[in-house]
Amino acid sequence: MIQQDDIRTDMGAPENPTSYESFELEAAEGERSEWNEYTVRRGDRLSALWTNDWDLPRATLYRLLNDKDNARVLNRVRDGQRVEWQTDEEGYLTRLRIWTSRTEGTEWQREEDGWDFTRDTVENQGEISHLVITARVDGSISAALAQRQELSGRAAGALAVLLDRHLPVRARARTGDTFTLLVEQEMLPGEDEPHQLRLLAFDYQGEQLNTTAARHTNGRFYTPDGEGLLPPFDRRPFAGNYRISSPFDTRRRHPVTGRVAPHHGTDFAMPIGTPILAPADGRVTRVDSHPVAGRFLVIEHGQGYTTRYLHLSRSLVRPGQTVERGDRIALSGNTGRSTGPHLHYELHVNGRPVDAMRAELPESDSLTGEELKRFKEISSTLLAEVKQSGETRRVAMTPFSDMAM
Repeated sequence: MIQQDDIRTDMGAPENPTSYESFELEAAEGERSEWNEYTVRRGDRLSALWTNDWDLPRATLYRLLNDKDNARVLNRVRDGQRVEWQTDEEGYLTRLRIWTSRTEGTEWQREEDGWDFTRDTVENQGEISHLVITARVDGSISAALAQRQELSGRAAGALAVLLDRHLPVRARARTGDTFTLLVEQEMLPGEDEPHQLRLLAFDYQGEQLNTTAARHTNGRFYTPDGEGLLPPFDRRPFAGNYRISSPFDTRRRHPVTGRVAPHHGTDFAMPIGTPILAPADGRVTRVDSHPVAGRFLVIEHGQGYTTRYLHLSRSLVRPGQTVERGDRIALSGNTGRSTGPHLHYELHVNGRPVDAMRAELPESDSLTGEELKRFKEISSTLLAEVKQSGETRRVAMTPFSDMAM
């Protein structure tokens, strides 16, 4: 933390403030300089930095510290935080920013008709750019992206996950497939890696899949005609009506261990051997056994949806197999740490467990009416870029957030 032993937040204005204030008022009319920047280090003292390193008037710091809310922010500056400031042509402070994170901070701006400062929160939107990436699958999507010199290893891996999440799950990438992506990336000052990557549109041509899709304002992807890529989803993975013996609960007391721990699924009491059905189209990613979970399996359904099934007596599918909504995938059981025959069912959205009985589930996802018209207006520019053949290139575009307004 920055050292505060030589700063008093109750200091008054400096002696003879009138002459200083009148001089600063005159200087405020001068041209303002570019931003200066400093990253706070352990052991730094704000007052010493202010006068010795940044060459700013001590009286301005006192003026800021006389306000309790200002002092609260200034006295909590820690090592690693970025400080930015601007001065006029005479070297007097006109704007000051202290970033509490890479994207949020506090800004003070000097009033045009005085030397008092107004305070406001500020967000760092970063520099937004757009990139069209064309690649050919040679083993996997991630390997194809990793070969693109325009992408870092982390960015290539993140894009591979994004594309795979939005492709129909019954289609698998094959060597020789080609794809084009339109990507929006946000770079923060001083960063080498994108702060945020957003997939806006893609065109995929392959042995098992030929599709073109664009992002809509709801975060889902649709074909040019407004047909959704995400299949419908059943609320419960079985036929009939079985009692919930233990609901989703972030602070459940475990019936065996007695410890309070999250219960990230819904338990249904049912006889051993009850058929378990796939609630939506998907691909089986894991079939295994565990001392606690018993026999279990995991299915990915695309666009961030994953389901898990625990305490099974038998699995009817294997890893890598694609399944359709309503397919028999397993038989319920009583394996692992269990107090009786039941199915433990989990739903995860974008890697986070949610209550499968209450979560919003994908329905028939075609756009119609005004929503379809709006989508076509937004997507026309996006789709035009991915349908152009050629090498990877940068394009000048309006940020997606502005398109969606």
